[in-house]
Formats: sequence, structure tokens, C-alpha cells
Amino acid sequence: KTIALLPVDPRLARMVVEADRLGCLLDVLVVVAVLSIQDPRERPVDKEAQADRSHARFKDERSDFATLHNIWLYLKEQQKELSHSAFRRMCKSEYLHYLRIREWQDLHSQLRAACRSVRIDPDVATSAPDAEPDWDTIHKALLAGLLSHVGVRDQAKREYVGARGARFGISPGSGLFRKQPDVVMSAELVETSRLWARVNAAIEPEWAEEAGAHVVTRTVSEPRWSRRAGAAVATERVTLFGVPLVTRL
Repeated sequence: KTIALLPVDPRLARMVVEADRLGCLLDVLVVVAVLSIQDPRERPVDKEAQADRSHARFKDERSDFATLHNIWLYLKEQQKELSHSAFRRMCKSEYLHYLRIREWQDLHSQLRAACRSVRIDPDVATSAPDAEPDWDTIHKALLAGLLSHVGVRDQAKREYVGARGARFGISPGSGLFRKQPDVVMSAELVETSRLWARVNAAIEPEWAEEAGAHVVTRTVSEPRWSRRAGAAVATERVTLFGVPLVTRL
């Protein structure tokens, strides 16, 4: 499917198409919209600690995408309860950028309209209205656009090995900074003092193998006889843009 009104970045379009296939489009559109704008969280230099405390209640230690989604849900509830001026004051006091939030909401509406224009209905419910989002499925949809931003933890060097030999660390502002999962996908890699991954989620390597089936490389080595299997066996190694995903018999 071609979605003409989506953001220019083709990665985001792939996320939307895969989300439609997996039945999690409504939640993925929220994430796609926020990835298309500047982070709506503010962190003034003279009030970093206060801002961090305010934002901490939204954090998900397994997924920064879920953190952003938590902010979206919170904002929706606050807009129902508050007047326009009170909502704007709330955003300022809680270090959330009001104009970026409006941009996020406007883009989300545009994306929904774009989907409907090509007969994709983002409002088709795949679960109970109040059910928690299925983050495994959402992450699989997002992964369709982030295959080149997958990293595997190098325990010896305490960093991640990414596509084509890139090495990066998880940004200190990420909810995953303390956990340091074995495999991550990242929305963006930014170079400052070093290469940092921002907006991350822990994933299973098998998800990347499946989503990247058209670009993974499989090599077979160490052929040998297995008495238990009564047959010849070998070791298969699966890599994605040079990132080692799976090693199996």
C-alpha cells in the first residue's frame, strides 16, 4: 500500500503498513507522529532536575516508545478535564512543550486521515477499548522501519554493536539506560561526545530476524555428525547488516 500523506521518512511509512497488518495501527500512529517532531518534553538548563522528576512518572524501563505513549494518554485525559488555558499552564508547569504537543496531535490527525484515504481504518478495535497496548506487537511493527538501528550488547566493552560496525551507547536520558538489555532497537543515533541511541526499546533477536528476512545473511559452519540426532548438523549464524542476531544448531 502507498500512503501519500505520510511523513517523507520511508521508515515511518513501513511502520504504518506493518502496524496495519499486525492490528496495532491506532497505537503506532501515536508513535509515528511523535517521532516526526521534536521531543515534546522540555529540559531547561537551569531546571533539569525538576524536569527529570516531572517526566520520570511516564518512564517505561523496557521501552521509550511506551514512555511517549504514556505521555500521550496523560495529555488526552488532562485535555478532557481542563480548560484550554489551564491545559496550557499545566504543560508549562510540567515541562511539556505546548506547541510541540499541538503539532503532535495535529500530525496524528493528519496521519489518521491519510490512512482512511487509502482505505486503512486506524479505528478498528483489535482488543477491548480499555486494554493495555500489546507492546510486543507494537514493537514488531516499529521494527519494520528500524532494522538498520538494531544493536546487540557487547558485554566486554559495555556498548552496542550496530549496523555496519557502528558502536553506540544508550542515551542517559533513556528509560533503558540502567537496564542495558541484550538487544535494542533505536529511533535515532546521534553523535555528540560519542554515538548515542535515543528512544529505544528492548526487543527479541527473533523479531529482527523475522522482520528483516529479506536482508539478513545466513552462514553455515562447523559441519559435524551428531550421534544424538543420527545426522549431520552444522551451526547457523544469522546477521542483520553485520549485527549478529542468532547462532543456532
